[in-house]
Amino acid sequence: MRIKARARTLAARALAESMEVKTMIHVARRLFGSYDLSARTGFPSSVPIPNRTAARQIVDDAADNDMFLEFVTLLLEIQRLGMEGRKYRFPRLQNIVNDILEIGYRYDKTSRSFVEDSAIRTTRNWGVLREGETYIMAFLGVDVVGNSRLVRAHGKDLMSRIYGHLREMLSQIVEQRNGRLWGWEGDGGIAAFTFEEQNERACLCAIELINELFLYNLTSCPLEEGLHVRAVVHNGPCEYSETGAELKVDTIKRIWEIDGSHGKPDTLIVTDSVYPSLERDVASVFEPLEVANDQDFYSYSVRLAD
Repeated sequence: MRIKARARTLAARALAESMEVKTMIHVARRLFGSYDLSARTGFPSSVPIPNRTAARQIVDDAADNDMFLEFVTLLLEIQRLGMEGRKYRFPRLQNIVNDILEIGYRYDKTSRSFVEDSAIRTTRNWGVLREGETYIMAFLGVDVVGNSRLVRAHGKDLMSRIYGHLREMLSQIVEQRNGRLWGWEGDGGIAAFTFEEQNERACLCAIELINELFLYNLTSCPLEEGLHVRAVVHNGPCEYSETGAELKVDTIKRIWEIDGSHGKPDTLIVTDSVYPSLERDVASVFEPLEVANDQDFYSYSVRLAD
């Protein structure tokens, strides 16, 4: 992430004008965990470090370690809540926030963090997830019913075009709700959601996909039998990796296990780790799904009025 030089300068000035060096070190340790300002600046431990030098070093270390967003988020929290019983106000903090917004981020008040603004750009990690860090995320798994039979009956070329249309449809639906399509293997894939209301956004995307496919089959699907999918929403821990290795974590494996054991055409299944967090009007469209082993699943499918 490229931070504007002006934002760095303003952040260093805000820190230097608002805090003593001792307090800045506390801020740096909240950000980095451990932090030796003397070693970072080259000053002997017995020599006082000037405020501006200390502030510039901390800001540069935050930016150089791709932690500038976390640093500014921390300043916002300290300004809002104070620190160690004292209130702080950082001059020009809003100008720094504005610079961050201009490079494609927005501030999410629910999670109290900066996240990628999908209206401006879309990357796999929302611009903020870190390699090797573990996050609690919601996942939507989608796969086509009877893929092998469809390919045999209609040929690879036609089915590839239809699956491409399905992928595009799913991608648009997911990105409109700030999700990301993380994996696609021809006839299905995985969409990921994190930050605020992740479970509900994943479920709403799945519901929209099922409804859109219902209309697609009625109006424009070239297959006489239509195109039908199974969908599952589940959540849990995921260690992020740029290589896509997280697609093999237990949370996602569980999705395919549920899909294989209980999935039905044109139906969404959500697990009991997802359902309780849904808003009442969304939860009301689901029905309990009876399964073995005392598992609590819930399902949604298109229901036509009598």
